[in-house]
Amino acid sequence: MEGVDAARALAMIGMLMVHVGPTRLDSVAGQWYALPHGRASVLFMLVAGVGISFLAASRRVAAEGLAGQLLWRALLLFPLGLALQAMQSELNVILQTYALFFVLSIGLVRLRTTVLFLVGLFALVLGPPLYLSGQMLDPDTFQRVGIGPDNPPGVMLHALLFSGPYPLITWIVPFVVGLWLGRCDLRSDALRLRMLLVGAAVAGVAWALHVALFAWLGEPGGGLRWADLADMKAHSQRPLWLLNATGVAVAVLAVCLVAADRLGRALWPLVATGQLALTFYVLHLVVIALWRDDVVFKQDAGPALVVVAVFTGLFMLFAVGWRRLFRKGPLESLLVVPWAWRRPTKS
Repeated sequence: MEGVDAARALAMIGMLMVHVGPTRLDSVAGQWYALPHGRASVLFMLVAGVGISFLAASRRVAAEGLAGQLLWRALLLFPLGLALQAMQSELNVILQTYALFFVLSIGLVRLRTTVLFLVGLFALVLGPPLYLSGQMLDPDTFQRVGIGPDNPPGVMLHALLFSGPYPLITWIVPFVVGLWLGRCDLRSDALRLRMLLVGAAVAGVAWALHVALFAWLGEPGGGLRWADLADMKAHSQRPLWLLNATGVAVAVLAVCLVAADRLGRALWPLVATGQLALTFYVLHLVVIALWRDDVVFKQDAGPALVVVAVFTGLFMLFAVGWRRLFRKGPLESLLVVPWAWRRPTKS
């Protein structure tokens, strides 16, 4: 569905903005620039859930074996994520968590919708307090440090589940929301309107609660406390941040679904970019690793926007040209299980 591809592209562009530009400036321009921070990656995770539900519903995939498809993707993405993390000194790579969720999806896609909803609800209620308690008891472990190849297996597993930059205990919330949405009729105008209204309302209520609770309890001080659950700092693993970011992601997806229908081919460059999302993600991290001093501007939004515009524009040209020739992107082709390989054909 092209609207989902467009949303995936926006997630990629948002993460590029966060990686090359400022996220903590106090100026108005800096605050506007930082809007994707903590939201783009949640949108990426939500769209991943939608995509897996689509995959599970595909007759072709059912014939080839869904479990095999998901395990193959996990086996590719996990070492790729480790390799990319080894190249990064300041950024956290999300592909390792993607791989974990692909494995878990073998069971999650078989759950009834009600049970899936309860999984997300329990994670929203229990995940943030668990993470905060971990920060209180073992702050050295809970530092949002990326998962690299030099980590022992036990450390990797703990980071994936509890203490890493994208821990299962909290990031499963947007993922299962995406799984649930992927089971719905996303072509329905009524559903899209509900997604927009509910997503915007959830995001707004979360922000209002954050403001009200901090006015009552006070801003965070020098140490961690349970009142910090009211925080909404990006990637804090707090419940209000999760609600705000997931609500925004749902609303953005609704807008993209409508835009894809209304704008048609005019949206194709964005759609093609979303269809090559893995290639975009890997390529931008490689560029940052090789030319960090030339492309990263953490104190000035202006040059960062130029980098984002140039990279995105060039990649869109590449994506459109590639999709004229091939059905899948260069890295996306690797995600197809070997027993389903076919000769590439034109779209």
